[in-house]
Amino acid sequence: MSQINDVIDVIRRSDNIVITSHYSPDGDSIGSSVALYHMFKNICKNVYIVLDDKIPMNLQFLCNNISINKSEDLNIEDYTLVCVDCGDFSRLSCSDQIKQNSKIIVNIDHHASNNKFGNVNYIDENASSTCELVYNLVYKLDKKLLDKDIAQCLYTGLITDTGNFMYSNTHSSSFKMAADLLSLNIDKQRIIENIYQSNPLNLIKLIGEAIGTIEVINKTVACIEVTRELMDKYEIDFNDVDGIVNYARDINGVELAILFKEKSDSEIKISFRSKSYIDVNRIASKFKGGGHKRASGCTMNMSLKDAKSKIISEVLKHI
Repeated sequence: MSQINDVIDVIRRSDNIVITSHYSPDGDSIGSSVALYHMFKNICKNVYIVLDDKIPMNLQFLCNNISINKSEDLNIEDYTLVCVDCGDFSRLSCSDQIKQNSKIIVNIDHHASNNKFGNVNYIDENASSTCELVYNLVYKLDKKLLDKDIAQCLYTGLITDTGNFMYSNTHSSSFKMAADLLSLNIDKQRIIENIYQSNPLNLIKLIGEAIGTIEVINKTVACIEVTRELMDKYEIDFNDVDGIVNYARDINGVELAILFKEKSDSEIKISFRSKSYIDVNRIASKFKGGGHKRASGCTMNMSLKDAKSKIISEVLKHI
């Protein structure tokens, strides 16, 4: 428990706090960031969220009535930088100036690949989500701080990172946390509708075309592609298509799914998902990426064709 006590000590001594997370934000990163924002506000801190990336449309409901800043908009001195759900300092969604000017860096994360870049680190790779670590932090600091706004954010991160309690990172603590959050009468149905049941028609059409690109290799590996052209055709943002990888993973007999997502002609984001035995964190680490055993990713600066060739060559070594 020394890690969490160290974080609490830093928070208590900090008047100004800046929160950031990783690029391509997801439910856990936004949920943990906004939950901490509300918690710090509740204990009378000056707090700011900085994200130099677009928030996915299905998570924007968490950010109602709060400001999300870009790095260039922030003019503050003497602050603590709290980094959540990010295993690599270089992947933080803020400028180098924001990183370098902070007086102390707090690193809260559950990725196995985390390199402990903070001055203070609260890392637990066995936790279901970073939101679970924030939940522990709130309870340790003062459980009376856990209100409906915080609970809504934490529940969002919990269900998205556990795949609605389907993934291997789901533990008994996950259900206990969910029960506790639901006891605060959060609007669970509103959360579900925003995350899973409010997709624009154009996204569904894009998914239909993307599914048509699925290629199964050796009966155990399924690849799916989303090109820049396809995203432009349907006017869908780069950060709104990550979940498509699950369509490849869920094929009978497939152990490993790979999504190749084209940000530009020379920048490809790769997402890996496995079911039971392939450690995709090991694969991603070969390409300077990382994550978890069953969900990981990396970015490659080359064409989609070349990225796919290199990735598949490496993947076949693990089959």
